[in-house]
Amino acid sequence: MKTKLPVRSFSRALVSLAITAIALSLNLPDLRAQAPAAGGPPAPPLTAAAMKGKTAGKFYRNVKVLKDIPAADLHNAMEYINVTLGVGCAYCHTIGKFDSDNKREKNVARSMMRMTMALNASVFDGKREVTCFTCHRGASKGAPTPVFPGEKSPTEPTAAEIVPPLAVRNITKLDPGMSPSKAPATVVSGPAAAPKPMAVAPASLPAVADVFSKYTQALGGTAAIGKVTSLVEKGTVEMLVPPPPGPQGAPPVPPAIGTVPAEIDRKLPGKVVVSAQFPGRAPNREGFDGIIGWIGPRELTGSELALRREFAEFPPASKFMEDHFQVQVDAMEKIGGRDAYRVVGKRPDGSAIDRLYFDAQTGLLLRSYTTMQSVLGSFPEETNYDDYRVVSGLKVPFTMVVVDPEGKQTYKWSQVELNTPVEDSRFTKPLPPPPSPTPAAD
Repeated sequence: MKTKLPVRSFSRALVSLAITAIALSLNLPDLRAQAPAAGGPPAPPLTAAAMKGKTAGKFYRNVKVLKDIPAADLHNAMEYINVTLGVGCAYCHTIGKFDSDNKREKNVARSMMRMTMALNASVFDGKREVTCFTCHRGASKGAPTPVFPGEKSPTEPTAAEIVPPLAVRNITKLDPGMSPSKAPATVVSGPAAAPKPMAVAPASLPAVADVFSKYTQALGGTAAIGKVTSLVEKGTVEMLVPPPPGPQGAPPVPPAIGTVPAEIDRKLPGKVVVSAQFPGRAPNREGFDGIIGWIGPRELTGSELALRREFAEFPPASKFMEDHFQVQVDAMEKIGGRDAYRVVGKRPDGSAIDRLYFDAQTGLLLRSYTTMQSVLGSFPEETNYDDYRVVSGLKVPFTMVVVDPEGKQTYKWSQVELNTPVEDSRFTKPLPPPPSPTPAAD
């Protein structure tokens, strides 16, 4: 289930998230294997429409710990495990038989999920304070012993290996007195300290409407933006690149940092397709056709679909105020040596706060920061915009640098065209590859 989760608003996801998702989905297994087995009801299609209103336990086969979450959200939870443990789907699952429990790692993962949920529910007042990342930090096994900088964790057995039944079966057995909110207040002798003054935003900060108005004018104005019907960007991306396919049976070659051709095509309103060309492979593509989001033949669901819908909007951050509430300018920060106004806004569901940074002098967007949420934890992503150039009266960033838990991706466009005809067929989800032929019996 190794796909990159785009990230929350269009501003953070522009180009980078899409291409990263393509790269990570090269070995994406089919979740259909998690559906009812042969002899039972036919497997439901892995579409947002088929999952609507269904829980993971009702839609997929043999989901136990996360059975009550929406079926459309299961993929994000699995992706969170992939990223925070630094593993692929095959670490816990038997590829092609996802419902099988024949791997011990899968049962340990269930215990770990129960443990973190129990701790959060009973010790941290229901807040998500403990996640997979709390201990794993990108390693499949949490380090039981502190290590010196530059050294690897000792290879001694982990607690999960020594005490396999780690799951907390009944969270009511935990002492509620362990909750930090129940801890007694600190006793301070002497006179009471004077209350700290409430933080007050500097009077010099502009109104949020003025920041977005200046951004619109910096891009070229409402009229120039309104004339855009399509946008085609071509260039390269420097990122972790998979090697060309090797001969059958050869040991796998790990990916390495490299630069490959990349392209993004947009058709307004709300259609986008991104492609990257890795050596020795067919072009990898993902997109949104206005209704369906996809990565290769896989349809996106849940929050992934919502993020891709936002990703298709143009220009970056143009609908931030519509998609958030309590939007305000709350600080001035330095971004690349430049003064920048920080704009914050809460998501409609209250799950997180997203941030934008606008150049105080030019008004252009310099950076966006967001997190993609899952039931187990969140993924941070920061997108930096630079090298704005005028194309047909509109300023477009020719350089974007994305930093996320899986590394850094640098996008450089050499050619940007506005209002170039783009066929609707480019945004259509591709068909899955035909099944491999069944080998003849001996």
